Amino acid sequence: MRRFLVLLNILLCLSACFPLLLHGEEYKLQGRISDSITREPLPFVNILINNGPKGGMTDIDGRFSFSGNTPFSTMKMSHVGYRPVEVDVKGIRMNIVMLPVQLELSEVMVVAGENPALRIIRNAVSNRKTNNPARIPFYTFTSYDKMIFTAKTDSVSHRKDATDINANKLRETLEQQHLFMMESVSEHSYAAPDKSYDKIIATRVSGLKDPLILFLMSQLQSTSFYDETINIINTQYINPISPNAWNHYYFALRDTVFHEDGSDTTFVISYKPRPGTNFNGLQGLLYISSNGWAIRNVTAVPAREDEKMEVKIQQLYKFVDGRQWFPVQLNTEITFNTMNFSGARMVAVGKSYRRHIAFPEKSEKQAPVNISAEIMPEASGRNEDFWIQYRVDSLTMREWNTYRVIDSLGRVHHFDEKMKGLSALLTGRLPMGYVELNLNRLFRYSKYEGLYAGLGLSTSDKLSRTIKVGGYWGYGFGDQQAKYGSDLQLKLHPHGNLMLNLNYDYDLWESAGTTFFDDSQQFLNALSFRDFYVDYMDRGEKTSALLTFRMLRYVKAGIGISGETKQSCYASGFREAFEGLTVITDKHHFGKITTGIKFAWGERFIRDRLNQVSAGTKYPELWLQYTRGQKGLLDGQFDFNRIDLKLKAAANFRFVGKTTFWLTGSLVDGEVPMSELINGRGGGGSGFSLFAPFSFTTMKPGEFLNDRFAAVFITHSFGNLLFRTEKFKPVPSLVFNAGVGSLKNPERHRLPALKTMEKGYFEGGLLIDNLLSSPISSIGAGVFYRMGDYGFDRFGKNLFFRLSINYSL
Repeated sequence: MRRFLVLLNILLCLSACFPLLLHGEEYKLQGRISDSITREPLPFVNILINNGPKGGMTDIDGRFSFSGNTPFSTMKMSHVGYRPVEVDVKGIRMNIVMLPVQLELSEVMVVAGENPALRIIRNAVSNRKTNNPARIPFYTFTSYDKMIFTAKTDSVSHRKDATDINANKLRETLEQQHLFMMESVSEHSYAAPDKSYDKIIATRVSGLKDPLILFLMSQLQSTSFYDETINIINTQYINPISPNAWNHYYFALRDTVFHEDGSDTTFVISYKPRPGTNFNGLQGLLYISSNGWAIRNVTAVPAREDEKMEVKIQQLYKFVDGRQWFPVQLNTEITFNTMNFSGARMVAVGKSYRRHIAFPEKSEKQAPVNISAEIMPEASGRNEDFWIQYRVDSLTMREWNTYRVIDSLGRVHHFDEKMKGLSALLTGRLPMGYVELNLNRLFRYSKYEGLYAGLGLSTSDKLSRTIKVGGYWGYGFGDQQAKYGSDLQLKLHPHGNLMLNLNYDYDLWESAGTTFFDDSQQFLNALSFRDFYVDYMDRGEKTSALLTFRMLRYVKAGIGISGETKQSCYASGFREAFEGLTVITDKHHFGKITTGIKFAWGERFIRDRLNQVSAGTKYPELWLQYTRGQKGLLDGQFDFNRIDLKLKAAANFRFVGKTTFWLTGSLVDGEVPMSELINGRGGGGSGFSLFAPFSFTTMKPGEFLNDRFAAVFITHSFGNLLFRTEKFKPVPSLVFNAGVGSLKNPERHRLPALKTMEKGYFEGGLLIDNLLSSPISSIGAGVFYRMGDYGFDRFGKNLFFRLSINYSL
């Protein structure tokens, strides 16, 4: 028995030691490589171990990690734009710096044979659909995201004079903390072709408790480098990995990386637009793997400098489960050149890390398909133990100080309330404690009313999120009349998907104008410029009730009833038969029932427990509305039917530009006064006036009258494709508009110079935007020509000059 036990112990020891005898001792090496000047981490550095063919490269944060059964003696590192480095390995962790050198991507050169980089790029383009993550039927992952707002302190020099004491204090502060930061953890699910959903299970925002608005700021770059265009801060750039890209980009093979496991080879290729081209292009480095000719890593910056901002993106892909290349790390850095604090430029740095990537056979049940992101109620209350599970690195002392200092400032100075004030610039409603100030009710202007000044107030969410009561009063200095009204809003669904609005107004309305059930006053929007030139208006009272709700995923619907009294504010009248006599009247009563829908296929929303924000859609949007006028309903005098339609669409064309398309049409069946008919949607005044999209800029608003009307408005913007310099970047656009209309019984309307549009109305023009620009707006100019049978007899009278204003917000 004793001999048996000894033999058994020997066998157990041999079995435990056998792997070591077979493979030898396991050695490990890890560390980080950074820029010797800026100390920023260097991604995708090529590393060779022990002077052999095998090695690897750093990840997106400059980290590397190797293991093997032979000791590590030397490391040789190379990176495009840096001096090669070779070091002896000392210890198991090393921090290495590399010295940058001035590097200009080679110009196009004529060489014998084909450029070796083109064969690799063509293979990558041929396999683009196979490698595109958007083609995967289903996938899930967990994402940790961090965004930091800081400032580049290298632009703030140390000075001892008193005038620069603030700059020195700023430098000292920024060396201790950032300006702002936020973190989030989300569980992401995807179903082809474009249904994605982020369940936000943790959020932390310095100084703020409500992360919804700021969550929109984290959507900075395209999540995949395989689409034909790459979206960066709402600008579309032509992808170098897209069909026929070699006709517009120059590629050069810079390096070849042989990986440690010997599974594949990575080709490092630089790219930039060819000389003489003028499209929105990128430049940087592509790392193409021989395994499936897929993107392994990519760095990109806009090829042309922008005086407003500098953008840099980085993406890291991994071959997951031996079946699919997938983006696992995304970095975005934006330098805002126009946001200057004592010489320091503001910088936003966003990082995204994806783990637990899986490819299930079928999609898991998720939230409604029109919700792209949902912040869970418990997300903002996570403790530190929870965050440690998901952070790739622990927070630095500078990041801890950011939370500590900004959180305390946020409590004292009520940052949440101030952030709502910022959103008011977009929504037109400014919270002020228990009330909200309606910015759209402060001022307005029209040709008839002149300058209007007023005040509009309503209760805020602080008083009640379900019920809002409001009112307004204002005075028009042109017509010398007061206007006023009140409203009651009931939010019957937490996210506003079911709402009831009750309104009373004594105000002005455009005569023969067209409105839709979900129209709202546009704040800082060029579409509202048309209102400046409206001269035919009706004054009266309107009492209405409107129920709006969402249904069938992408449909917003409304149903309402209204009683209206309108009186013409100009010399007009409607001929009516009364007791055998023809009477001309200018004051009328209407009872109406209105139903309408807005169909926006693919529209997505971001929401939390109480609020919901639209993230828009890339597909066309359609409005369709039916109005029934009923005699006897709320004292109505007329029976009629009205149908209104509106369609908006846009399309980007590579190397050509962007086309925006508006289509509108209306039909009125029944004899009604001018107030209920359809004008020609004129949007211009005499002289040098403002350009208003979605209108005829060479037509006066009340120039034509119709009961049947259709029009199309087409604008094609060339962006910066035709011309740009370093400082001057005009944006030319071609504009073509056409419309047609008719009026069944024009003799029933007493109106000086009554005109209809049976012969068709046409206009075209050239608009050049961005002649002058600022951080929040740009100014341009254009010339337009009135054509066809409604043109004037002299060439000069058909020319109209317009000023354009666009807002960055």
